[in-house]
Amino acid sequence: MAMYEWLKAKEAELAYNAAKGRILKKLARIKIIRNRSVLYEIEKENPRRGTYEAFKYAPLEEIDKHLRPLLAKEDMDLSYSDEPREGGGILIRGRLKHLPGGHYEDSFMPAPLDTTGGKSNVQAVGSTNSFLRRYVACNIFNIVVVGDDDDGTGGTIDETQTKTILDLIKSAKVGPKFLKYMKAQSVEEAGSLEAAVATIAARDYRKAISTLEEHIGKAEAGHANVS
Repeated sequence: MAMYEWLKAKEAELAYNAAKGRILKKLARIKIIRNRSVLYEIEKENPRRGTYEAFKYAPLEEIDKHLRPLLAKEDMDLSYSDEPREGGGILIRGRLKHLPGGHYEDSFMPAPLDTTGGKSNVQAVGSTNSFLRRYVACNIFNIVVVGDDDDGTGGTIDETQTKTILDLIKSAKVGPKFLKYMKAQSVEEAGSLEAAVATIAARDYRKAISTLEEHIGKAEAGHANVS
């Protein structure tokens, strides 16, 4: 019975990874744009305090518009729950679940309440909840939003993204062909694997993640079949 339960759990995990990999591959071709502006007061330390500047962000509905149909097609569900934190603020948990097998992945993010702009306590909770749900969804699916004036280049990936890809490269056991596929510098040109990975274009980050996770999924499926 223990072996049976382990095999069922492993099958569910493999099915989850395969479904998520297909979603990541499709998301890599979608451009999610920061299309909403909000004003914020410049920091107190700034001598210009009292003036306002605008920044743009991608609202939750913009992310959900692209993500929800992909989830439905793969029989996956992304749900959220929240709980208060000691000292104020809330903690959001996002759970991505593959409904047929029941395997799931959790992502957590805390934040203090957003009381800017004279918000009431209820409004502050709602604003913070929406903010955290956006970031949790982006974290689970490695979503990188771009500005509406972005020309598609966006520079290269940052340090955190580089580390994520390096960890996946080790698990996927891919070689120089991956770097060539991503149009990055070779290890010889960059001087090290980390430096080479860091030359991957920011616009191709999700493509890199989906490619590596697809390799890992195939390797795990092959290993399970042999077992």
